[in-house]
Amino acid sequence: MNIINHGTWTRYEPDPYPTDIPPGVIFAKSDATGRDWYDALYGETRLFAADSVKVTATKEADGSWRLQAANKDATRVFPVGGLLLEITDYTGTDPQADFGQKRFDATTSEITAFPPRARVASARQIRLALNQLELRADVEAWVKTQDQNTRDNWDYATEFVEDNPLIVACVAGLGKSEAEKAALFDLALTF
Repeated sequence: MNIINHGTWTRYEPDPYPTDIPPGVIFAKSDATGRDWYDALYGETRLFAADSVKVTATKEADGSWRLQAANKDATRVFPVGGLLLEITDYTGTDPQADFGQKRFDATTSEITAFPPRARVASARQIRLALNQLELRADVEAWVKTQDQNTRDNWDYATEFVEDNPLIVACVAGLGKSEAEKAALFDLALTF
């Protein structure tokens, strides 16, 4: 896949503000070149190939980029506050379906799916599932053998995340498998 990284774009206010433009218009410019978004779309030298896919991306907390809008029509995307990409050899029919909410690695220019998010169950859901699986007494006995932080987490947590260290340690401590942990969350999320 041929991906052109047009870098990050920032909102700015022209000084002086153009007299023929209504107030409240949002302006964006390339952080690398200073080129205005309007000029990139309509200037003498257009930024994009006519049939390419234009894609915006926002930065995630972990530093990766999440692809957002993806469209062949550049006027349907707006890069302010994020990264702007162009895919020049796309042969699909629905760029948004193919690229939206995917991860972009700016180092390798690879587009991949984000790993699935860990499931979250409320404390009530976890306890009901443990009751039904007849594991609650075992879990509570294990918790009593742990440090104060672990005991507090069990007693006062309002939700449990599937990959939380407490859950992982408890599963290992009780000699349970990943499949059994998954089954616990499958059941908990039905309550």
